[in-house]
Amino acid sequence: MEAVHRLPPLLQAVRDDQPGTVVRLFRQAAHLSQAELGAMCGYSGSTISRLENGQPPLHHIAVRRRLAQALDIPDDYLGLSSSVSRHDTRTAGGSRRDTADPATLHRGPSEGGEPMKRRTLLAGMAGSTVAGIAMGGPAAATPGAAGLEALLFSEDLAVAPLTRGAARASLTGAGRTYSASRYAELTRTLPGLLAGLRAALQQSGDEQRETFAAMLSHAYALASSLSTKHGEDGLAWVLADRSLTAARESGKDATVAAATRTVAITMRRAGHHQGALGLLTSAAGSLDAGRGTATAGLIGAYGNLLCTAAYSSAQADDAGNAATFLDEATAAAGRLGDGVITNGVAPFGRSIVAVYKIGVFTALGDSATALAHAATVDPAELPGPERYGRFCIDTARAWAQHGKADRAVRALLSAERHAPEEATRPSVRDLVSTLLYAPTTTPAGLRDLATRIGVAV
Repeated sequence: MEAVHRLPPLLQAVRDDQPGTVVRLFRQAAHLSQAELGAMCGYSGSTISRLENGQPPLHHIAVRRRLAQALDIPDDYLGLSSSVSRHDTRTAGGSRRDTADPATLHRGPSEGGEPMKRRTLLAGMAGSTVAGIAMGGPAAATPGAAGLEALLFSEDLAVAPLTRGAARASLTGAGRTYSASRYAELTRTLPGLLAGLRAALQQSGDEQRETFAAMLSHAYALASSLSTKHGEDGLAWVLADRSLTAARESGKDATVAAATRTVAITMRRAGHHQGALGLLTSAAGSLDAGRGTATAGLIGAYGNLLCTAAYSSAQADDAGNAATFLDEATAAAGRLGDGVITNGVAPFGRSIVAVYKIGVFTALGDSATALAHAATVDPAELPGPERYGRFCIDTARAWAQHGKADRAVRALLSAERHAPEEATRPSVRDLVSTLLYAPTTTPAGLRDLATRIGVAV
């Protein structure tokens, strides 16, 4: 890391007051992806990308300080005055070392890059919620985010085991709460459900063990998806892994596929696109969903794997594979007719594939095609406020990329009306912040929306 301080491009970026370039060079020297740095700081990978391009909210002092602390960047390199809270000292080589922050990337002569990278990333992921609250960045002010850690420690709760009927009813209710975009309510009730299902699994006989394991897997997948909604990617990965463990105990192919998809999503969000794709394609290939006797549930699980693989490919800038996976998902949805299969956390059907196409083509930079697919979606076919909110938000991203900020804001306002808690997600706040600070006329309603969802105005 000391060598980066002497790089001519870095010194030039400091002289030219280009803090985004400074951040990028320090991140690359630390061998971190944008997603990994984002996990350390409580931001999404897309936000780090915008920051490195000099876009808002890089002008906020708190944002620059968080990046400086994560990457051990000298204050003056980011246009900051020295802060007594950082207790900076100089090493023999002239670089700064933050003696107060154990999660910096400076490493001594005996420490290899990769082990230090892993330790730093894990420390950052574990502390991202606390850091967000303390520093007032994007990880803060998400309704219902407080208490998410209870999902992680639900196994320690002393509760009575649920009966099979009570477990099924409670799990169905939790799914409806999620679909209704009532995330704060689900955050309160889900730990007890997880504990009750765990207790039931531990005390069940052989004839019910597979059933309770499948239900526990579904509940952990809900918990992982809920954590993802709040931008808690480290927690989401742990809960997804628990979902997969329970799914394998159930022995049910569709359950294992759904849990595998949940794990792959958390991997993709951490920047591990190829690893996620490997999981998804392997799981899809093992389902044998092409046979004529495949159940609707199995086809739905298969289709969701393909949709997620398409989006993961788009994130990796692989348009060819993204199109192939979308074609396969479209064919799978066609086998189900016009209905939507609610298979675990993720529903599947023609309307779901259409919404995925919006996100995939936006990720590939083809906003015109994304908007063409958005025009084909019938909102009445979407199963609940959560999916409608996602449709509106994905469409808003496409409009923003297309240079139509006013249309983007209209879509965001529609998402807020129908799924208020979906509209407060960190990724949505990132989008609103970008629109708010763009060098164009501020669309009507954007500033008020920003205030309501916690974006600094």
